[in-house]
Amino acid sequence: MNCPICTRPVDMNKDRCNHCGKSIKVYKKIIRISNTLYNSGLEKAKIRDLSGAIDDLEMSLRYNKYNTDARNLLGLIYYEMGETVTALAQWILSKNLDRDNETADYYINSIQSNRSRLDEINQSIKKYNTALEQAKQGNDDLAIIQLKRIVSQNRKFIKAHHLLALLYMMTDQKELAIKCLKRIRSADINNTTTLRYLNELGVTVSGTYNTETSGGRKVFHGDSDVVVKPVGSYKPEKSRAFPFINVIIGIIIGLFVGIVLIMPTISGKLNKEKNSEVTDYGERLASQESTISSLQYENDNLKGQISELENKIKELGEDDSLSMAEIYDKILTAYLDYNEGSKSKALAAVMDIDGSSLESEAARNILQKIQSEDAKNASADVFEQGRVAYNSGKYEEALDYLTEALNLNKDNYDAIYFMGRLYHKQGDKEKAEQYYRQVIDNYPDSSRASEAKDRLLELGIDVDNE
Repeated sequence: MNCPICTRPVDMNKDRCNHCGKSIKVYKKIIRISNTLYNSGLEKAKIRDLSGAIDDLEMSLRYNKYNTDARNLLGLIYYEMGETVTALAQWILSKNLDRDNETADYYINSIQSNRSRLDEINQSIKKYNTALEQAKQGNDDLAIIQLKRIVSQNRKFIKAHHLLALLYMMTDQKELAIKCLKRIRSADINNTTTLRYLNELGVTVSGTYNTETSGGRKVFHGDSDVVVKPVGSYKPEKSRAFPFINVIIGIIIGLFVGIVLIMPTISGKLNKEKNSEVTDYGERLASQESTISSLQYENDNLKGQISELENKIKELGEDDSLSMAEIYDKILTAYLDYNEGSKSKALAAVMDIDGSSLESEAARNILQKIQSEDAKNASADVFEQGRVAYNSGKYEEALDYLTEALNLNKDNYDAIYFMGRLYHKQGDKEKAEQYYRQVIDNYPDSSRASEAKDRLLELGIDVDNE
């Protein structure tokens, strides 16, 4: 450690610098506090209390910004939470403060050397910002689809999980919100946002830390690790008239000060808040008017495209080209479903249509727009609806959803497995066995394969001994 005055090395066992003679007691205490906070942050990080660790490490750096161990650990925690840019900023700053910091070098090189991973992180951040804007504009469905892709690529991106859970809560999908929050609670057990959302959803969570008490009173631990406890007993003094008069005079003076000095400040603050509310209202009104104009333009444009498609269908019908008319009619129906938010249904309806055979440019554009949706993600969304319907006992509805999910992605082994579950539940053992065996034979490394074997055992079939 170097002296803060002459910057020359000092002996930490002494209270004064060997060279300039200045006292370093306060400096030593600051260093000890910084190191103590670093150790506390390290202990919390070990039990995955990442939010608590961040608080301690940031406080440690406030006491000693040259504590590179604390800064490196802070960057590592940010990286673990999916905030790679913030993590890199901490490591670069640590490297600038200490040129020989090999730990920071290792972390920075491990990120920059993997270009594909770095590009994936950048794309995740861009997609998160896009989803955030969509959520602010009220496009909850689009934001949810975008966020589901993000968390599937980066499962430790806690901010993305929080936004996804919040959107689930706003769209009354409480089970999905709880599942999302519980998934990230294992990464950061005491994250206040996670705990607050779970509390809003009615999920009771127990705390992690216990306050050290003695006799029902809080115990304070100072820098020297000496436990300070209240001691002795208190005996009230006998009442006297003079102190009572002083109290009355103090109350009168306090009221006077409040009226003369504080009231104008409160009045000015209230006026400022009212002006701010008026300004915010005007901005919201302008934003709503802009949104209405944009939606009106989009509505007129859609009506024109629909009208063009209807005319094309009518012309094809008059020319006895029944198959082509049916194709245009199917595209029109899918487009209406797409704009109503049923993108998975729309994609399933037009997946097999070849756009090169269409004469109408508007029809080709619509078909291209619908087919540009990710079939695997759409299949996963439809499967989730089918799983919910199955769990609710709506088996016919579940069958429609699962069939649609397999049409979108024939390798969706979750949907194949639940088809077996569905037929198993309905007593059709032959079809149930067919789907279970399909999961075991075609997807032996999947998580559903072992479950399918267990279900076959319930049917009296042991595939391992065949």
